[in-house]
Amino acid sequence: MNRPLCLSLMSLTLLSGCSLSLLRNPNDPARDKQTVSVVNAITWTNPMSGKPDGVRTAWPLVRLANHEEIFPLAQVKHCPDAAVPCAWGVLSAARTVTRYDYVPGGVALDLGLSVDVHRRQQDRRRNFHTSMAIPSDVPALTYRKALQQGVALPYGKVYRVDFDYGIRFEICAQRLDQNGRALDTCDIPYI
Repeated sequence: MNRPLCLSLMSLTLLSGCSLSLLRNPNDPARDKQTVSVVNAITWTNPMSGKPDGVRTAWPLVRLANHEEIFPLAQVKHCPDAAVPCAWGVLSAARTVTRYDYVPGGVALDLGLSVDVHRRQQDRRRNFHTSMAIPSDVPALTYRKALQQGVALPYGKVYRVDFDYGIRFEICAQRLDQNGRALDTCDIPYI
């Protein structure tokens, strides 16, 4: 009586292993012992030096479902005319990925971006609190933009979103071999 039950359990285990490989997305690079990394950056012009500034990060794609990345606070300025003083603001920005899928030649993401520029900003996380403010006698910027969109990212191609005041978001997907070497190049510079 135990023998048929044992054989049935073994058969079920083997079949479930086969069905998992049959259910795997045919575009998943794991079939070729590869993984996918997503490189993203938010950049702006440093208000003091006038040089590019920003944050660049890379994440394993499998960790991005329902993932939010909150970027550090930063200052931006806008000088529309030499006759008036420059207006300054504190930038608070975040990126979310709610879903991803492998598609032929790349990945598809549900991408959310939030950019908020105001006189005063706070960032409160579990073990980290920071705030930044523009003095009250300095003209302040006010700008808010949020977007949620589906994005197809061919491997190695950079997708860009430009916001007001020189703020730019870039994202790119690249495959990595089993040794962690990039097989695609994401042209997002280190800051």
